Amino acid sequence: MNLVFKTFFILLTCCLSSHVFAQQPKLLQSQVKGLLVIELPNHNFAGSATQMNATAVPMDVNDRNSFGIRFNQRVGEMMRSATEEVEKLMRVRHGKDLPSGHRIEFGFADKHTMKDGPSAAVACAMMSEAIITGEQIQPSFAVTGDITATGEVRPVGGIIAKIRGAAKRDCKVMAIPIGNKSDIQDIYVIEGINSIVATQIILIENFDQAWEVGRAERSVKIQKAIDDYAMVQAAITRTPASISHPQVREKLKSIMEAIPNHESARLISLHASGKGPNKLSLAGSLQAIQEAAEELNDTIKSGNYLERGVNSPLWENVSVLKGLRDNVDPRTKDYIDAFLKSATLLKDFIASGKKQWTTEQLREFNSQIARIESEESKLLNNVEVQEELIDQ
Repeated sequence: MNLVFKTFFILLTCCLSSHVFAQQPKLLQSQVKGLLVIELPNHNFAGSATQMNATAVPMDVNDRNSFGIRFNQRVGEMMRSATEEVEKLMRVRHGKDLPSGHRIEFGFADKHTMKDGPSAAVACAMMSEAIITGEQIQPSFAVTGDITATGEVRPVGGIIAKIRGAAKRDCKVMAIPIGNKSDIQDIYVIEGINSIVATQIILIENFDQAWEVGRAERSVKIQKAIDDYAMVQAAITRTPASISHPQVREKLKSIMEAIPNHESARLISLHASGKGPNKLSLAGSLQAIQEAAEELNDTIKSGNYLERGVNSPLWENVSVLKGLRDNVDPRTKDYIDAFLKSATLLKDFIASGKKQWTTEQLREFNSQIARIESEESKLLNNVEVQEELIDQ
């Protein structure tokens, strides 16, 4: 064999070996339901369980030993940044077992609405894990959360709306960042135990916990706990009084032993013992007050007081505000009271049938409007309050 032929043979063998023995993806595609929020025309937000897809795409021949992760549609900077953390996590978890020469591309079923925020990071990490390992994800599972390169799951916003959206999509198990625990308790305080019974919410601290409850082939222990909760769920839905039955309470206890962060089971157990939470979190209190006072705020800003008759929706909102008062964080009591006092003055004026405020009435009303702004400013400028809001 002459030297030229021998050299060509060696090079060809190396190239073929690189191609044959390069790590291939175990799956070409994966899917999961990601919990997101979308902004409505009135600037409120609605939750949605959105189908997300991941595909392993071969890279250019010159990148045969490379690996990458990205979205295949337009997304915002925060979402792009979150996927960079996902790629780092996958590199740490799998090292040389990454599918070389392939890029994992993510997309939403709805490709035409701009998406942003870090909420899809855990979902992207789970789809990447599925493609790399070959393990499937449960089709009835939904997840939300930001993630770091170390696998720590970080809290995100819009949890209450996301859970409502997931329930409508028949998501049977939802994984939520443990940092959003107070949001789940707020659902219980605002909507009662039925909303908790209807969901199976599991709090997650890290990627491994998310993968443990979201993968198709769960451990026997985890699957039994999830199946047991479904039985409890059916029993309470069928016969609400069974929530206090000893067998149901024992079943809830075993569920929490298998999955310590099973928040739905924990709250049902507390409710059955008469120890359920009765106060909204600080963030939940502020959000609930602002949502209930929206109509009142619009009326104050527009100055259309006389257009608000006694049957106006405004008074329904005021009624909601009154109902909230006993359940809000004590630090927000002065804030909600300022709204309620303004509403009382406004209602008394409308009920009087007069067309114009007296000087004294107008002074008192303007004073209450200023008080609303003052109480809000106190809360937002309080360092302790701000630190707590950041943590929540």
